[in-house]
Parts: sequence; structure tokens; C-alpha cells
Amino acid sequence: MGGFSGIIHEGEFISNPARNALPINSTTSSTPRAQTPRRFDLDRPSSPDCFHKCSSSNCGNSLGRESLVVDFNQVEPEPVLSMVHNWSHTHSILSVIAAPSKGLLICGTQDSKVLIFDIATFSLKNTDIGDLHGSVLCLTLDRHENFLFSAGLDSIVRVWDLTPLLDTTKTHYEIPCTHLVYSLVDIGDIFSITWYDDLETLFIGLQNASILWCRLHLGHDTPPNELECMPSTFDRLPYLRFDKFFDSKGPGGSINRVQKEHRLHCSLQSTVEGPILVEIPNEDSIRFAHNGYVYCMESIDKHNAQEFCDLRQLRSNDVLASCGGDGFIKIWEIVSDSDSKIHLKLIAALENDNAILSMHISDSSVFVGLNDATINVWDLTTLQLTRSFHFISDQGKKDEVLSLSIVNDCIYKATNMGGLCKFPLKQDLTDNDANRDSSTNLINVNFDRLFTEGAHLEESSSVFAVHSFSFRNSVYLVSGGTGSLCLWNLSSHSDHSGYIELQPSSRHSVSECSNDHLLDSLKQFISYKTISKFPHLYLDESRRCAKFMSKLFMNLGAEETKLLPVADCNPIVYAKFARSKKDNEGKPTRVLWYGHYDVVEATQDKECWDTDPFSLVSKEGNLYARGVSDNKGPTLGAMYAVAELCRKGELSTDVVFVIEGEEESGSIGFQNLIHMHKDLIGPIDWIMLSNSYWLGDQVPCLNYGLRGVIHASISVESNKPDRHSGVDGGVSREPTMDLIHTLGHLTCQSSNKIKIPHFYDDVLPVDETELNLYNKLRESLVESEIQQDDLDSLLTKWRNPSLTVHRVDVSGPKNNTVISQRATASVSIRVVPNQKLDQIKDLFTLYLNDIFGKINTDNTLHINIFHEAEPWLGDPTNLVYQVLFEKMKSNWGPDVPEPLFIREGGSIPSIRFLEKEFGAPAAQIPCGQGSDGAHLKNEKLRIINLFMLRSILEDTFRELGLK
Repeated sequence: MGGFSGIIHEGEFISNPARNALPINSTTSSTPRAQTPRRFDLDRPSSPDCFHKCSSSNCGNSLGRESLVVDFNQVEPEPVLSMVHNWSHTHSILSVIAAPSKGLLICGTQDSKVLIFDIATFSLKNTDIGDLHGSVLCLTLDRHENFLFSAGLDSIVRVWDLTPLLDTTKTHYEIPCTHLVYSLVDIGDIFSITWYDDLETLFIGLQNASILWCRLHLGHDTPPNELECMPSTFDRLPYLRFDKFFDSKGPGGSINRVQKEHRLHCSLQSTVEGPILVEIPNEDSIRFAHNGYVYCMESIDKHNAQEFCDLRQLRSNDVLASCGGDGFIKIWEIVSDSDSKIHLKLIAALENDNAILSMHISDSSVFVGLNDATINVWDLTTLQLTRSFHFISDQGKKDEVLSLSIVNDCIYKATNMGGLCKFPLKQDLTDNDANRDSSTNLINVNFDRLFTEGAHLEESSSVFAVHSFSFRNSVYLVSGGTGSLCLWNLSSHSDHSGYIELQPSSRHSVSECSNDHLLDSLKQFISYKTISKFPHLYLDESRRCAKFMSKLFMNLGAEETKLLPVADCNPIVYAKFARSKKDNEGKPTRVLWYGHYDVVEATQDKECWDTDPFSLVSKEGNLYARGVSDNKGPTLGAMYAVAELCRKGELSTDVVFVIEGEEESGSIGFQNLIHMHKDLIGPIDWIMLSNSYWLGDQVPCLNYGLRGVIHASISVESNKPDRHSGVDGGVSREPTMDLIHTLGHLTCQSSNKIKIPHFYDDVLPVDETELNLYNKLRESLVESEIQQDDLDSLLTKWRNPSLTVHRVDVSGPKNNTVISQRATASVSIRVVPNQKLDQIKDLFTLYLNDIFGKINTDNTLHINIFHEAEPWLGDPTNLVYQVLFEKMKSNWGPDVPEPLFIREGGSIPSIRFLEKEFGAPAAQIPCGQGSDGAHLKNEKLRIINLFMLRSILEDTFRELGLK
């Protein structure tokens, strides 16, 4: 409930003098639009001696090879790629893999965790995947991405069943471990694993320089036979073994920690059905397959490597490549004997000068990353070393190539010092002839560092793993490193600005309206500084934003769209989507969607915001930017929901959008303009909006009530000028003292109730319907983050009016010796449904004059009511609320508590006006969480909340017109 205090709806209202006529026809000095920061690697070789020379023992077998050195002085670096999302973690990310068919991103961490993310929503899946006992160094998947293999420091390979993640109705998943694979030999750390589906065989690369393998029946009820594994118990697992001497009872006969953990674990496992234990037979291994750690392995598809040396004569189509600390790439044929036993037969060994830490096979080429900052490329058709790339930091230190991925003719490498780097393989080398060293045939090229704000944090941080994959017709790269996991879109590398180009289209040619497109639009939408509080600074920017929205409406299939001008203010954006099927039977249902595109101010000072508030930043499953939650994100969610139904021909209602640009400044001019264009908008059956928040962060909510507000200034003024307190103090009544006396009579000191006579006469009592909703709230206390004290205060805010003195100001120099001529207080009154604004204003004015009249003073009292908004109370039992309630339940699923019906203490000026103007009831569906921090620094919106709002509205607008 920590977010309650930050839930604010209305802006800081400004008085009329601040709204003078604006120089609309003149050039305004608006702040330039913020762009995503771009950072490039500034590391440079220290001298020409850094050039890499051929030192491979296979020099005679290296015809046509080019050796290249990184030189940042030679080529102007291209703009870096934009980062799609960034997740932070308390420890390093050591391994990454994607399961795109299931929309999952999986990573292994230094602190023994396997984290699973939803690629579409960027949210962390709530999973039970544990019992790991060391850093997770490697991951792999089966062909159908149903099973995940993980291994690392505890010398065990675990197999996890990912099929529970297919159940989209759940929010918490128990991922069962189906197999534990291990050896009785002390194999050390597991650095690499590879799974062959056709052979049902797992290959394991080890610290003790060996390669092990075992056959597993995944997804079958039949356990492995005795040829594949040996009988075993849990006490044979590596992390549970203890030595009879070193782990024996200590002095006094007490058992040590290892024995305690062993006994506890075995006792628990004896009562719980656990995974199948697979003990690898000693003969299913090659001891000293390398003369060093087996850092990486990868399968080779012989059919994709045409003329693959002499391998066409092999009995098997299955080929394995392994690399190790000895610098060798070894190519193995996987063969089976008459007893179906697996064997490895060495068919080629390619020697490199240093230890190989990473490998990537692309077509018939093997790219290997070495520990001396070198990347060698070997051609498998000729077994020749064809190219060699070298990178040295400006300190001359080795920058180890820890992981590799080849995408779109570019090398993406993870390094221990240089972060994530990109190198284009196809370069126009003719322009670099002047930089060619004729004695060494070396060519200087550029290596771009892929850094953006928040990605792997510091320039000197390490990136340990990279992995590329295709998802929804785009190619992505994921990189894991020191404290963070980053996702990059490689399909849009030519679009460095991050902006989408909008062209007008007919309503029959609807542009793409996927969630990815929504996020692209939101990025551009956010970039406009639509701060309505400072119109002289941001009027032009706000108008450009309004034009952007108008074009977007047309591209999304709107039947018509217009900008409705408001005098000296930001325009209102109007758009209409027509229902898909028209007939003459009955009156069509018509919905008005209300929103706003203006925002409150935000500073780019790092002490206030962690990021640029007008540049959309995606991290930890959230979107960060000013206005992303209030109200640009929810507005786009509604637009794309309607557009998708329009595209599919499933829109059951007419939907009219009215998006204003002055909500944060009190909706100046909104009511007059809507009244003027009532015929354009047409008859309305329902009014809907999403400009609110949940109570907390876990339980979805529907909002059906808001308080109204009256803003006033109270001034007490003397007919005497500012005076010196040492000369005139005590001679006559002082305006500040009279003001304080008057304000002190507004509320009761003991009960804090407002003392204005008859003020509470029209406050509605709690009826049975409302009482039932409150009881449901109380029932949810047990399972939610809401506390009883919070609920009591919520009910007070929802149902009771309040009075607040915001500030007191005085005229003159404001020093400690001046009696000010005038003192002014800013006051607001929150009113509740059924209280009438005109009546409350009259009672307030009469009471103030009565109190002030009882003071024996020559000073005068002035009351100025400069803003008001009516309270609103919806009907939670009406059709729209019931449809929304059912669609929220079905979309969020059974693992999320049922939506709560709530009210709020804030105000939205336009809701009650729209209800009365069109004679239609309003309903509000909050999008954000209670911790979104709207109007505050680091405003955010959880991505899954945005996507879920869109999905809920799609289902609602598909059915509402048919009810």
C-alpha cells in the first residue's frame, strides 16, 4: 500500500492570469526532443605492435586467410542498436538461451538460479525451479523446447519439464525436474552441454577435460534401461557425498554441517517422488578429450555443410564439435554399435594458438573466440583457417571472447572487459587500402560497442553470454553479464531513431497493430514533452503530439479524425471507429473513450530521475517515462484494442475517442468545446476511461467513484502598506494573524471534521451494495498486500469529504521584521457524490465571511474559487462493469485474485461532465499498479498490465454491442 500516497489524478491547477493569449503564430522556443543516449567504445590499440600475426601451427593450411586488427581511429562508428529491454540482477548472468516457440527467455545466474522471462511482456515468470547448488554455466533445450537442460558448478545436469508454462491461466508455475544426470567420477564443473533429439543423447563437456554422454527418454514413462544408467540413490549425488575421514564426526561426537545437510536431504527425498537419477557409466566417456577444460560444444548439421571435407563417407549424420582450453576444435562422429551403444570417433582436430572459450557454427564456418581477444574463422569444407580478428584494449590487456553469435553477417561477441561488441563481416575494404599493412596483409576495421544507458551498467563491466533467436518475424540478441540481462532487436538495426513513420491510410487498410507496434508508437508518443502547465514552452511540442495521434488513428483504421482547437490551449484529438457489421435492426451501441495526452513536468536531473523522463526505458518488466502510466500508455492500449477488432471485423460498437491535452491543468476549455461539438460526437451509450490505478501491485481493480474538488484562494488584506514590526507591531490587526484565525475555524481540532454548518447533510449513507463491496475488500486482506489500517483510511478517503490548506503566502520582502500587507492561503475541499458544488461553495463562502465578521478588524477578506470538479459515482452493477469484471477474470486467470471494486480520493474533472452532457454512465478500468508513481519521479507502467488492458478491452468491445 506504499503507493497510495502517490496516486494523483488532477494536475496543479493554475489561475487564469497564467493563461494569457499565446503566440500561436510565432515561433516558440520548445526544448529539443530527447533521444536515446548513444555510447560508443573508445578503446584504441596502443601501438602498431598490437597487430595480430599468424601463429597457428596450421599456417600452411591457412590459404586466403585475412588477419584483422580492431582500430577505432579508422572508421566512423555507426550508431549503436537500440535496446528492447533490460533486466537487472543482484549477481551475474552466466548463460542465456531462448525458447521462441513458447515465447520464453531463460538465463542461468551466478547465484544458482534459473530465471525464465516472458519475451512478449518482458515479465519474470513466477516459477519454482530450484535445488541448484552452484552457478549455472550452461543451458540447452530439446528440439521442441519442452525440456530445459541446466548444468554448472555442482557437477549435475538437471532436466526440467517446461510444459507447465503453456498454461496461460496461471501466474505461478511449478517446473518439475525430471532427471538428475551425474557421474561418480570427480568431473569438476560442467562447462557445456548439447542434446541430440534423434539419438536421445546428452553430451557433457567437463572441467576434467572429459566428454561424457548418456541416453535419456524424455517425456516417456519408461525409465532408462540398465545399459543407459546404473542404479542409484540420492546420497550418490556429488553435492551430497561425504568422505568418511574428512566429513566424520568432530570432537565430542557431533556431526558436521555436511552430514547434517546430507541426512536432511535424504530424509526429505525419501518421502517425495523425485526426478529420475541417471548415473553415467564410466565407459560412456572420453577421458582427456581435450588437454584442457571443455568450454563449448555444438552439434553440426552435416547436410547444411555442403562438401563437408570427407565426412560424406561417415556412417552417421550426427557430428559434434567441441572446443577446449588446449586451443583445439575437435570434430567427432557420433556412431552406434550393434548394441546401440554410443561412441565418439575423432575425425578432425583444428589447432589454435590459445584456449578457446566460445564457439558458434554458421553454415560451414566455425567461429571460435580465444582468451587472447582473437576470433578465428575456420572453413569446415576445407578445414582451413580463413580469417582472424583481434581486439586489444587501450591498456593493452587481453579482452577474452567469452561468447559469440553470428547474425546478419555480423559478429556479436561478449567480452570480459569490452562488454558487448559488434563487428560487421562484410566491409568495404577498398576504402581502407591506405590502412593496409603490405608486410603483414592486415586490414584495420572498426568494432562497435553496443552500449546504451542502463545496459550492463559500466563500460568496464563484463558480458558473459550472448544468444540470438527469431521471434515473431524479428531477430533478437540477448546478452547476459554483470548484474544485467539485455534484449536487442537486430531486425531494426537500420532504424536508429526508434521512431515509426506514419502515413495516412484508409480505414480499409489498417496498419500493423501488434504489441510490438504498440510499444514503438508509445516510444514516440512519450518523446513529446506535452507539459500543459507551461504552454509557452511546450505548446508547439504538444501540437506535434496531437498531429502524431491523429495520424496514428488513421493508420489504425479510424473512420475519421480531427483536431478540435481550444483557445490558447492544446487541441483535443477526436477520432471515430465504426462498428464492423452494420444492420438496420435496433440502435447501434456507441462508446466514448476519454483520455489525455498531456503530462506533468519532469526534470532530467539525475537526482530526480534515474533515466531521461521523455525517453521510454524498458527494464525489469516495466516501462519508465513521464506519462507512460498517466495517461499515454493506457490511451494507446485502448486505441490498439479497438484497431485490432476493426482489422478483424469484430468491433461490435462504434467507438469515439476524445483525447484532451489539458487534463493536468484542470481541463481548461474542455467542457465548452465538447458542448460545441456534441453533434460531431453523436449520441453516446457508455463512457469509458483508464486514468487510475490498482490499490496495490497484485490485485486488479475496477474504479467506480471519485471525489470532486473545489480550489480556492483566501486573502486577507490591509489598507496599510507593508510595515516594520518594530515600529507598528501591536498597533493594529495584522492580515496574517486574521487569516490564521479564520483558517483555524474551518476544521475541528479534536475530530478533524469540517465545521461548516450543513456541510455533511447530503453525504450518502452506506447502502447494501456498497457494503458488500467493502466486505469483499476485507476478505481479500488475508491474501493481498492491503492492510486493515490502509483499508480504513481508504474508506475515509473514498466516502468522506476533506479540507486541506496547501500553503500560505504573504506580500512584501518576506523577512522577519515585516508586517505584510496581504496574506493568502490556497485551500481545497474534496467533496463526495451527492454533495452539490454550488451549495458547498455557498456554504463555504458564508461561513468564512461569518467567522471573519466576528473579528474586530479593519482588514478585508477576499475569496476566489478558481477551479472545481464534480464528484462521480458509477454503478458497479451495470452492464459495462459486469462485462469488464468477467473479461478481467478470464484474462488474468484463476491464479490472480478476482478484481476489486474500489473508489478513489482524487478527482478527474471531466467524467461527471461527460455523463451529464451525453446522458450516459461512465466506467473506469485502472491499468497501472499502485506503485506506478504517476506525477512522481521514475513513473512506470508494468508491460504486462498494458498488454492485459488491451486484451481485456478487445474482449469487451467484441461483445458489448451484442449484449
